[in-house]
Amino acid sequence: MNDPAKKEFYEQATRNLLTQINNMGLGADDKKNAVYYTRLFRESFKYDEIKQYMFVNKHSKIWDLCYDSAGFCRISSAAFSIVMGVKDWQLMCIDANQWDAGASHHYLKHIPSGKFFDLTYDQFAVEGLVVPYEIGTPASYQLHNSDIIRFTDMLDIDVIKILKHGHKRS
Repeated sequence: MNDPAKKEFYEQATRNLLTQINNMGLGADDKKNAVYYTRLFRESFKYDEIKQYMFVNKHSKIWDLCYDSAGFCRISSAAFSIVMGVKDWQLMCIDANQWDAGASHHYLKHIPSGKFFDLTYDQFAVEGLVVPYEIGTPASYQLHNSDIIRFTDMLDIDVIKILKHGHKRS
């Protein structure tokens, strides 16, 4: 992303997410982990190599979606839910036909607090759209579709091991 205004918007969005984590009432370890994974994922969205690896396929050679968090909503939300604990973090989805963006959108619901957490909200906010979180419904992880595993493998996170053993970063 070469636009300085978009870069600053992106960095401010990351700061907003970290502030949101601080205000969710998480325990100390969960808060530390949520901050760690938010920073890790948000930083990874900026790398061209990761975008190319994630988005170039046999159907499309497009990898630069013009904004760093664009396209990462399902992948990062599912990964965050798994590393933080699927019992506490529900993967949610709004179908494309339910709102103005014209695309499906994935995000998280923190079950204990009932609060929504969206690692990529800024991909829509940069265009002035507001995500109607309350209309979303629980979504499938679709781990057989390897993009979640491919993304986490690039970040050296073994989500299958975490699912099997309940391991969290501490």
